[in-house]
Amino acid sequence: MSAEALPEPVHPSAGPVRHPPGRSVWLLLPVLLAIALVTYRGALDAPLGSDARFLTYRNTFVTQPGAAGLPRMWTSDVFEGAETHGVAYRSGYYRPVLNTLFWLEYRWAGERDALYNLLEILLHGLNAFLVALLVGRLTRDPKVGALAGVLFVAHPVQAFAATEPAARADVLFTSFYLSGLILFDRLLDREGASPPWAGLAGVTVLYGLSLLSKEMGVTLPAVLVLLVLLRRSRDGSSLRRLSWTAPSWAMLLAYLLWRFAALNVEVSVMGYGAEYGAAELFLAALKTLPIHLSRILLPLGPSFPELNPELVNVVGEGLAGPLAWIAVTVAVLLTAGSLLLWGSRPLLGFALAAFLVAFSPLLRVENIGGTLDTGVILTQERWIYLPSVAVFGVVAVGVSQLFARIRHPSQARWLRAAGVGAVVAILAWSASVHAGKHEDPFAQLKRLYRIPEDRLGRFEQANKLLLYAHWVAIPSGELADAERRARSALELVPDSPLAARSAAEVLARTGKWDEVKSLLEPWLNPGAAWLEERRRTNFRVGDDWNRVNPEVMLLMGRASGHLGDSQGAHVYLCEALARGIPAERVRTAAAITSDLSWPLPCPD
Repeated sequence: MSAEALPEPVHPSAGPVRHPPGRSVWLLLPVLLAIALVTYRGALDAPLGSDARFLTYRNTFVTQPGAAGLPRMWTSDVFEGAETHGVAYRSGYYRPVLNTLFWLEYRWAGERDALYNLLEILLHGLNAFLVALLVGRLTRDPKVGALAGVLFVAHPVQAFAATEPAARADVLFTSFYLSGLILFDRLLDREGASPPWAGLAGVTVLYGLSLLSKEMGVTLPAVLVLLVLLRRSRDGSSLRRLSWTAPSWAMLLAYLLWRFAALNVEVSVMGYGAEYGAAELFLAALKTLPIHLSRILLPLGPSFPELNPELVNVVGEGLAGPLAWIAVTVAVLLTAGSLLLWGSRPLLGFALAAFLVAFSPLLRVENIGGTLDTGVILTQERWIYLPSVAVFGVVAVGVSQLFARIRHPSQARWLRAAGVGAVVAILAWSASVHAGKHEDPFAQLKRLYRIPEDRLGRFEQANKLLLYAHWVAIPSGELADAERRARSALELVPDSPLAARSAAEVLARTGKWDEVKSLLEPWLNPGAAWLEERRRTNFRVGDDWNRVNPEVMLLMGRASGHLGDSQGAHVYLCEALARGIPAERVRTAAAITSDLSWPLPCPD
């Protein structure tokens, strides 16, 4: 077998095998960073989404002078400091390391969106380098590691995490997670039975930083156990080294006590848990397994908001659909393979087990995220960011073994270079196309039209009507059709501030400013009791209001101006400016009313 192929397991009596990376491996870092920047250069100038703004320059803990906000970040919900003008934005997540990074970043980037985007892309490139180091160590072949890193950095399934600062937690926790794995694997190279306490302290700190960046980092101690078992199978290392994982387990216990006993930052159950039983939820969560794997192994549909857009996970169907049976089959095969391969192919057994462990938090998907339609399980691509490392490692080993079958080394070099280069170029192009599609209205509309109408919930049906009204009917001059669709959407979701704002914009295009004002007035400054009443049918009503309230203020200012209420226009436009609407848009709205001067004399 070629040196580039996966080595055969070492006999247990052979002892530990040292495999320090060569200095040339560090040359891979600028290459991977360059691939990330070239692939996602188009995303650098993208404006930050609402969640990213709430975490950065629309967050009082971040923008307070000095370090006054830091203690609050470490004792409260990740969105506690969001500037939401009266309606709390709480997620049930505790991520103080993430908040602290944004605090530091704000000192450098301020309100320059491009700098937040740049750091997101660079962190993704850094993670690709960590993937290369880890896979290179585990396979004992830096070339295999390099291939895994290149696949990781260029694959379109990573596009959202690589370009959206709102997904910074997914990228950041992975950085600490992979660093902890690499350091622990280096410690396992040591001879002798005495624990390397300094190194284990470093692993424990990295684990804590990962866990405090995102809750999915919780699985690291279990993967450390798998690493010890892998060394036992390949090198005959002592099982007593399982005790080396004890500090990380202790860190987990300390985290649980700190978060849930001392701080009481509880996990939120959003939508699904109130609608379905535990068995239905588990099966629905299990169906996300083949969906995520298909996006990695068959990255189809880059021009849609998600790869493989036809794979829609409907909860409550039981075993009626083929996706459920595929999910159960895949889960059984992966579990059986991870158990049965430890003897003959320990590295493959480890990879399967590590993937399942890293994936396991997604089986509690009702505690991870919600969706406007509680009949459809959300399956965000960014959630597979860490588990995908195991998949890319296995693919890299397989490709390496395939090239090892070529008899002539010179041919192998050229074929490897040409084949890998072509695949990476295709993946990078697909990733560049896919980046930002979650915000592309035409991409969202295309996806909705590919889903059968009877599988769309009422919120998705309303979204489909409103997207068509704004991006097809109005540009075509079909204002009556746009208005009809907007009114139909309002009938479907009268409890949605997103639909109210969107429909109001359509009515504004038809000049019905009285209706715009009456439609938006309930959403101006809704009280907690009023919102709680609507939360019974739309559990995300508060978060949605936080996202649209600046636009509501701007629309009310425009409506007041058109209706001749210059005093009302002045109040609403000043409030829109205070809530983050760009000054140029407010200035355009103020020009409607001749009584208003620019800049507006707004109170501090």
